[in-house]
Amino acid sequence: MIPTARLWATVCLLAIPTVAAGFVAGLWPLVLLVDVSLLVLAVLDFLVARRAVVTVTRELPHRFQVGVDNKVSLDVVNPGGRALRLELKDDAPEAFSATPERHAFRLSARSRARLTSRCTPKGRGRFEFADLNVRVLGPLGLAWHERVVPARTQVSVFPDMRGASRLLLSDAALDFVNLGLRQLRRDGRGTEFARLRDYAQGDSVREVDWKASARRGKPVTRVMESERSQTVFIGVDAGRSMAAQVDGLTKLDHAVNAALFLAFVAVRNGDRVGLVVFADGVKSFLAPAAGRAQYRKIVDALYSSTPNLTTVDYLALFKELNVRLVRRSLLCVFTDFLDEDQAATMVGPMRRLARRHVPVCLSVKDAALHRLLRTPPPEAEVAYQHAVASELLLEREAAKRKVGQDGVTVIDVEADALSLAAVNKYLEVKARGAL
Repeated sequence: MIPTARLWATVCLLAIPTVAAGFVAGLWPLVLLVDVSLLVLAVLDFLVARRAVVTVTRELPHRFQVGVDNKVSLDVVNPGGRALRLELKDDAPEAFSATPERHAFRLSARSRARLTSRCTPKGRGRFEFADLNVRVLGPLGLAWHERVVPARTQVSVFPDMRGASRLLLSDAALDFVNLGLRQLRRDGRGTEFARLRDYAQGDSVREVDWKASARRGKPVTRVMESERSQTVFIGVDAGRSMAAQVDGLTKLDHAVNAALFLAFVAVRNGDRVGLVVFADGVKSFLAPAAGRAQYRKIVDALYSSTPNLTTVDYLALFKELNVRLVRRSLLCVFTDFLDEDQAATMVGPMRRLARRHVPVCLSVKDAALHRLLRTPPPEAEVAYQHAVASELLLEREAAKRKVGQDGVTVIDVEADALSLAAVNKYLEVKARGAL
């Protein structure tokens, strides 16, 4: 039994005659009668609320994705003959941001209602939705009856694969432009013949197939495509610097989302894709392979990756890559440059790998530091924060310059642009024939 605000307000009002009974003879029996009557009414109100029948079921999405707004529905049924005032609370996992957390509503007799809340997971892995808590208000509004509806459910939160889903639903020829990716003209740089098509304005004269044009009696363009079965190897840093939060997700989450998008595009394009997750050592390794089965393995490997509060051993990582990566590869490493000393250990190994491979280092900008520096400091404490932020960004830029030399490409972008930047670089390397 849970007292309502109405019951507490009534009790407070009855305190006045109770105090008066100490000064007025013969008032005590009346005060006692009123108090007992109120208690009886509250108990009867609670018993009526307890007898009310309410059924609640929860409907969850097929798959949760980190950082994505997911809809959770609750179906509430009132089979009884009177309307009910209800409060319903769904215990979402602590790692979820749920809005609203509580539903308060009136449900008519013999009717049902569907309630919707938005849940946004803040991390990947396995989580549990707890039981449902339902409160039924008595007809007098004096007491709630609270009950628990068993509804414990295990859910899995996967990386954000919306980009890959959009690509899957796109044209079979991979309409990259409509997906927000850079349009890359081939200009005869492809190595494999794809098809012939009618000449379109803007096509290079070098692309015209003159023999086919003579046979058809109109200009025909030869379409070339990049070579398939090339190797793209993805490295994901799971060290302590990747635990920093950017736009509500860790840098590791952003890196995982971008890595999956890049892997999907490469697999769909017929290339072999491999993966390594590393920190103070190699946490997981997948040898390069082609096909959808390989993509599922990559998803499984990245599904439960979490930041390790350790420094990154780049030297040990690149020694292993130097042994395992035999074929020339596009090596995309998602990492961070905030720790200048740690980034300095990348320089030598990356330069050595650049002799055999095409290394690209991708990182997420610290948007919070840039926003802080754009606002003038109103007080001394904020001015100190400005100085620290400015020093951190200067060190970051210095680390990027050190790494981005001798054939190593460094890409440092906002979190929401990381996926597109990675795929655009992949497309550019393919179009140049650098592999």
